[in-house]
Amino acid sequence: MSRSPKLLSLMLLGFVLVSLPLVAALVTAIAKVDRLARETRNDMMAVQQNAVASRGFLERATAMERSARQFYALRDPSFLELYEEHRQAALELLNQLGRDAYSPELVAVVNHAREAELKVELLLLEAIDGVPEKATLEAALEAFRQQSLAVSREQNTISRQMASVLPDKASRLQRSLIVQAALAIPISIAVAAIFLIVVASPLRQIGRGIRALGRGALGEPIQVSGAHDLEELGQRLEWLRHRLVELESQKAQFLRNVSHELKTPLTNIREGAELLLEERGDGNARELTTIAQIVQANSIRLQKMIEALLRYGAEGDLAAGEPDQPVALHDLVAEVVERHAQVAAARSVELRQDLQPAVVTGSPKRLQVIVDNLMSNALKYTPPGGHVNVGLTAGVGSVQLDVHDSGPGVDEQDRARVFDWFYSGPKPPDSIVAGSGMGLAIAQEYAEQHDGRIELVPDSGGAHFRLILRMRAT
Repeated sequence: MSRSPKLLSLMLLGFVLVSLPLVAALVTAIAKVDRLARETRNDMMAVQQNAVASRGFLERATAMERSARQFYALRDPSFLELYEEHRQAALELLNQLGRDAYSPELVAVVNHAREAELKVELLLLEAIDGVPEKATLEAALEAFRQQSLAVSREQNTISRQMASVLPDKASRLQRSLIVQAALAIPISIAVAAIFLIVVASPLRQIGRGIRALGRGALGEPIQVSGAHDLEELGQRLEWLRHRLVELESQKAQFLRNVSHELKTPLTNIREGAELLLEERGDGNARELTTIAQIVQANSIRLQKMIEALLRYGAEGDLAAGEPDQPVALHDLVAEVVERHAQVAAARSVELRQDLQPAVVTGSPKRLQVIVDNLMSNALKYTPPGGHVNVGLTAGVGSVQLDVHDSGPGVDEQDRARVFDWFYSGPKPPDSIVAGSGMGLAIAQEYAEQHDGRIELVPDSGGAHFRLILRMRAT
């Protein structure tokens, strides 16, 4: 089964995917603008160079025409040399214009200019011997001049065309960038909307689950599908819902048990009181004493149950906001044993203790209640002349407290119920009041709150209870 990505990973992926179309559009726009600028710069430089070459050629052609006329009129070889000098420069410029021509028309006029110049060159060579007539040379020079002007005009036309092409290229680029933006922005918005739905859906599920817990709808399962950490949060909320269901069930059962257990002694007290009222002094002393003993025993039992409930609630409230702290368990056990020493001495019960130093993490008040309830239970069922052994042993990662009395022990059929609320074993022989049935249940609950447990250890004689807690240090 593939593991869902975490919320942070989804957010980073969403940011990348949302930014990707915009970044692609931006990079493409930069590349197109750079290409347009580079092409424009190259075209403008080429056009400028051709324009300069065209003007230079026209100047050279004019100089060639002037030198040719002077040579024909004076027959001075120096003018022919000057003509040749201007001719070489003009041919180089024509070659440049033909090589860098931007249109076939310019190539054509350049070729025509070469042909016209060649005719003039041949006529001048013939003029050395005085063969061509002046009219023939004039016609050739005029044709060369017209072709030179045609070259200049065609180059000017190309320059004007290039100047008009640049705005067209810019307009096309602008339209292309607008289309890219029109595509990139909706794509980014669509991707952002998809990821918003993906992230918002589990958040809404979590919100519905929390609202359901808030209004007490504990029967609705909490299911969250999406990012891995949000799914974990949903699983914790589902665990919390199950825990609340269990607590609600325990509370209902607790209230039912409390109602039942409190009702029993109250009924006995009421019946005893009614019997006393019915006797009106006519009964014998033995019957009155029996009735009074019933009333007294049930009133004491009721008082103990109410005191245990109040103490349980008060100690729970006092320790609820108390942070866990290191507790020297050997000192705490020694204090509890010392507090019960007087009661043990009055009943001729020997207290034996063997305590090793041990430190655990937890609530001192609740740990004290655990030890106190175990000691009270042991002393209550230990007959006169018996003994109670208290041993504290520090192991590897845990600490173990054993409270072992020499009483009658726990019957086999009662072992599974000894930690149930309001369950009390047989009444001790020397006690007229049965136990409240809450001491061991409270001790077990407090032990579980400390990641520990209380066990009833099988033993040949007496009751042997063992508390196991997680140890902090030794």
